[in-house]
Amino acid sequence: MDTTKVANNIILIMLALHPEVQQEVYDEIQTVMGTDPSIAPTYDQLQELQVLTRVIKESLRLFPPAPLIGREAEEEIQVDGYIIPKGAGIWVPIYCGIHRDPLFWPNPDRFDPDRFLPSEVAKRNPNAYMPFSTGPRICIGYKYAMLQMKTTISTILRRFRILPGERCKRIEDIRWEIHMTMVLSSGGNDIRLEPRIEDTI
Repeated sequence: MDTTKVANNIILIMLALHPEVQQEVYDEIQTVMGTDPSIAPTYDQLQELQVLTRVIKESLRLFPPAPLIGREAEEEIQVDGYIIPKGAGIWVPIYCGIHRDPLFWPNPDRFDPDRFLPSEVAKRNPNAYMPFSTGPRICIGYKYAMLQMKTTISTILRRFRILPGERCKRIEDIRWEIHMTMVLSSGGNDIRLEPRIEDTI
């Protein structure tokens, strides 16, 4: 799926740009899964990766692969002084609206996985975070997507350090376009992989 492909890329870039977070995720993976990278993770082990889960969620907050969601107004509603008639099409801006609203996300452009600590989540409106949509129209594949991302990222991290590339050294360097889904632009967004040789000796 294009959405999980984009998500995996963004997560790897975030880890490359934040080596201290990457180390925390790697330590957790070693603790939960052991030191042999040839052994595939189990479902239960993937559920234990709480630091990685927070990293994934924060990456999807900053760069949601589905940056807009379309809905139809079931009844006439008033929003910020404007009347939206029944039956009107509505676009919900996730990327530049909800996910970066300082009312819910202090310093919203900063990468901070601790926003998803249970204590922080409990204080926030649950509809302030919706990379998979929310409510009865939530993406039916979101649980599979989370498992796929945890499996992919943990497998890569067990074997490689993720380092910034030559053209993507800051979050501001990430190049992307908004279509129906988010598309990473070519010509940037690079990372480097360094084998963890000393960890497997």
